[in-house]
Amino acid sequence: MSAAENNYRELLGKLDAFIRKYYTNQLIRGGIYAFALLLGFYLAVTLLESYAWFSPAVRSVLFYVYISSTAVVLWKLVLTPLFKLYKLGKTISHNEAATIVGEHFTPIKDKLLNTLQLHEQASSETDHLDLIYASINQKSAELRPIPFTAAIDLRNNRKYLPWAAFPLLAFIVILFSAPSLITDSTKRLLEHSKTFSKPAPFDFVLNKADQLQVIQYDDYTIDVKMEGKEIPAEVYVEIGKNTFRLEKENLTTFHYTFRNVQGNTEFRLMADGFYSKDYELKAVPNPVLVDFSVTLDYPAYLGRKQEVIRNTGDLLVPAGTKATWNIGTKNTSELKIRFNDSTYVLNDGEDNRFTIRRRLMNNGGYAISTGNKFLRSKDSVAYTINVTPDQFPMIQVEEQRDSASYQRVYFRGIIQDDYGLSKLQFRYHFLKREGQDVNEEVIAAGLPFNKGVTQDQFFHFWDLGAIGLKAGDEIEYYFEVWDNDGVTGAKSARSVSAVYKAPSLQELAKENDERNKALKDDLSESIRKAKELQKDLSALNKDLLNKKNFDYEDKKKVNEILKQQKELEKQVEDIRKQQQQNTQQQNELRNSDPELAQKQKQLEELFNQLMTPEMKKMMEELEKMMAQVDKQKLQEMMNQMKLDNKDLEKQLDRTLELFKQMELEQKMKETAENLEKLADDQDKLADKSDQKDSKSDKLQEEQKELNKEFKDLQKQLDDIEKKNEELEYSEDLKDFNQEQESIEEDMQQSDQQLGQGKKKDAMKKQKQAAQKMKDLSAKIKQQQKKQQEEQQEEDMQAMRALLENLLRFSFDQEKLIEDLKNVDVNNPRYLKMAQEQRKLKDDAKILEDSLLALSKRVIQISSMINEQITDINDYTEKALLNLQDRQVPQARGNQQFILTAVNNLALMLSESLDQAQQQMAQDMPSNSSCKKPGQGKPKPGQGKPKSGPSAGDIKKMQEKLSQQLKDMKEKMDKGMKEGKKPGQGMPGFSEELARMAAQQEALRNALNQLNQQENKDAQGKLGDLGKIAEQMEQNEKDIVNKRITELTLKRQQEILTRLLESEKAEREREQEQRRESNEARDIFKAPGEFEDFKKMKMRETELLKTVPPGFTTFYKNLVNSYFQNLSN
Repeated sequence: MSAAENNYRELLGKLDAFIRKYYTNQLIRGGIYAFALLLGFYLAVTLLESYAWFSPAVRSVLFYVYISSTAVVLWKLVLTPLFKLYKLGKTISHNEAATIVGEHFTPIKDKLLNTLQLHEQASSETDHLDLIYASINQKSAELRPIPFTAAIDLRNNRKYLPWAAFPLLAFIVILFSAPSLITDSTKRLLEHSKTFSKPAPFDFVLNKADQLQVIQYDDYTIDVKMEGKEIPAEVYVEIGKNTFRLEKENLTTFHYTFRNVQGNTEFRLMADGFYSKDYELKAVPNPVLVDFSVTLDYPAYLGRKQEVIRNTGDLLVPAGTKATWNIGTKNTSELKIRFNDSTYVLNDGEDNRFTIRRRLMNNGGYAISTGNKFLRSKDSVAYTINVTPDQFPMIQVEEQRDSASYQRVYFRGIIQDDYGLSKLQFRYHFLKREGQDVNEEVIAAGLPFNKGVTQDQFFHFWDLGAIGLKAGDEIEYYFEVWDNDGVTGAKSARSVSAVYKAPSLQELAKENDERNKALKDDLSESIRKAKELQKDLSALNKDLLNKKNFDYEDKKKVNEILKQQKELEKQVEDIRKQQQQNTQQQNELRNSDPELAQKQKQLEELFNQLMTPEMKKMMEELEKMMAQVDKQKLQEMMNQMKLDNKDLEKQLDRTLELFKQMELEQKMKETAENLEKLADDQDKLADKSDQKDSKSDKLQEEQKELNKEFKDLQKQLDDIEKKNEELEYSEDLKDFNQEQESIEEDMQQSDQQLGQGKKKDAMKKQKQAAQKMKDLSAKIKQQQKKQQEEQQEEDMQAMRALLENLLRFSFDQEKLIEDLKNVDVNNPRYLKMAQEQRKLKDDAKILEDSLLALSKRVIQISSMINEQITDINDYTEKALLNLQDRQVPQARGNQQFILTAVNNLALMLSESLDQAQQQMAQDMPSNSSCKKPGQGKPKPGQGKPKSGPSAGDIKKMQEKLSQQLKDMKEKMDKGMKEGKKPGQGMPGFSEELARMAAQQEALRNALNQLNQQENKDAQGKLGDLGKIAEQMEQNEKDIVNKRITELTLKRQQEILTRLLESEKAEREREQEQRRESNEARDIFKAPGEFEDFKKMKMRETELLKTVPPGFTTFYKNLVNSYFQNLSN
């Protein structure tokens, strides 16, 4: 069985070989057929096109028919056998192959086919297998010698070669003999869609035919030149279905213009039925700018919102602005922006939009150009950039120095910047410090201003006292302002530097002498005017006594007197202000002596009390009476005015004398201090002279300067003697001429020795001169101290003696009042009592002269003494007239007022004596009279001694008087219940009422004095004391008129309540004084200009709140300028 199977397989292998040769034969024969057919068809088509010049449509049909025919032929004749050769697709079966082989080989016939069939039968049947396989094996053996592949002879294909040879031969012949027949037609067939024309007898020569390109939407002109044997008369261009004639320039040249070329345009030329080849005019897209915007981001410090500028590129911006260009284009693949210093090239913008950012710092320009792959825009768009740099700030300052103070300087300035300001400072540093090393450190103080505007006005007050300015110091100062430049940093500008030179001690002394002289002259002139006014008042009174009616001339004289009185008041007020200014300036640049400062304070109070409120009130009432034309009242007011002017004259005279005394004392202290300073300078120069490397010529110059200063001090000592002689009671000053001559001689010798180069000898003389100057200074101080102690002791003795005389006068007056009560007017003793009153008048005159003389030496004595003396004289005259007219009750009432005034004088003098003793104890703390520790020293917060009773003292005395009135009211009510008149059956009733009225008047006067002292600045520190005084005056009237009612007692209770409030305020003020520093400083009150400025700034701030924040800088500056104009 296995041998039969192997024979069968061998038989199948031979059949497979046959099948392969079979398809190889078909492939060879098909290739020959395909070559012959395709080449023949190609030659036929090309030759037809060569002679026929088909239209593009026909050529297209031929082209596609040829292509499709080629595809069919190749598929059928070449590709199909090739695929089957490689068993791709369906091939002939073994049975079909056996049939073909059996037909070729006659001996085989159906044997091969039967063998294949037996094998198929053996696979499907199981019976007789051995017989079948034996049959297969037998037949296979018989067929083994026969070669199946011989059934096909490949050489038989040679007979088909002529079919291919004929077209090939024709192709070769044509190719070599007339190749254009094939090549040209082939080209036209390949480009079958184009139109090809037959060769004409002329040629179309198109200028720049290879560069047919135009910018889209532009015009394009073609130039055509005709060349050949025959030149056509007209030439046309065919564009699509339209034909246009070309313009003829000459016989051979033509041109045509394509208008507004929107896209690629195909055309061909035609002339005399001949066509040129097809041309294409390409429309190149034009790169153009469509729109653009510039976004400006301003520096943050400007506070400006982002701004967008559209379709314009010229920029005017502040330095540091960030600009963002957003450029819209069309047909643009490249955008170029060229600045002065750089060029930016942007490619492939998204949606034809390009963005570039740049920070602008300098002026310049830029140009924008566009481009794409076809062309670059010929024209660029150019713009300018103007950058406004942040300018330096500006500052203008006006300076005004206070004429009343060395230590007050006022500044008014204007600061401005183009965009805004950030800081303003006042800066200064010392160039020279008296007695100290100079520290060059610059001290800066920030000043407030409105940062919301670009221009602002500022005020500054410089208190030089707060920085410890002393005589001879020099300070350089200026203002500096910074802008808010957030780009390059804040820039600053300074005002012009100035130097403040404080006057030296010598200059201060000279200025002080000049001011004091002017003040003394003004005081003397005021005294003269007061005397003249008294004379005019006396003359006018005499004229009015001799007249019944008040005529026009009298009224004119009264007006003239009132005018003189007002001028006198104004002059006295100017003197007061001048003195206050002098005192302030004297103490500003040097350390004042506490004792001298206390006297200056007391003297200043005397100046403040020159014009009393009563005098001013009287002037107002006198002016009112002028309109009423009441002769009697007018005479009374003029008499009172005369008395007041006499008091003013006395007060001015006293003030002048006390001022001269204080001036002398101050001059002596200054001279002694200057001597000490000069001695120190001389000592320092002596130390320099002892140094080996010191130069004699320079030392001599310094010595000459010291000699000159000593000459000035000698003049001061001579001036002291002159001022002493001007005093009403001059001091016994020691003559220091010998000491001066000795010092001068030593200084002159040292000068000469330095000129000779003898530094050692000069040093000794300098040391001697310095020691002698210190000794002289000590002698002057010792003499001044001794004189003050002796004067104080003498004054206290005089005050004690005067106090005893006042008390004796008081007792005599009180005795006279009691005696007069029991004497009848017809009694001879009555005349004697009138004589006693006249004698008391003479005694009062002596007391007056003594008091006035003493008050010129003792500053502690209150200025109220003049009022009390005037009351004594006035009531004494009235009492004498009453006694002469035998008006006993009225006389006793006026005598009671005399007694009250005398008692007030005694009280004032007693207080002045206590103050003088206290002052003396302070000046001599080591004196043996100081027995208790701390005695003689001021208590904490005590300050200066008081010149009158306090609010608490007045309240205590008023409480006693209120109790007396209450008791008197009970007695009067009891008598009225018994049916008696007020006072009837009450011995001493009138005298007691007069005494109480006098006590009430004394308390009122003391309250007025306290009001002048404490409330002179009109601030009402102790309450409304004037209202209390009015209530006291009303109670006086009730007491004098014997009308003590419940209303009187109620008013007394209101007085006590108000006095209690004043006492409380006085205690609180004393507690505040304890917290204050012992160093006295003037409290500066801002001038009216400062107050106006503050109000203006408040108004400006309120109005600025209403300005919309979206306003531009221009409008904000406009608002600010408006406020500046308001302030000006």
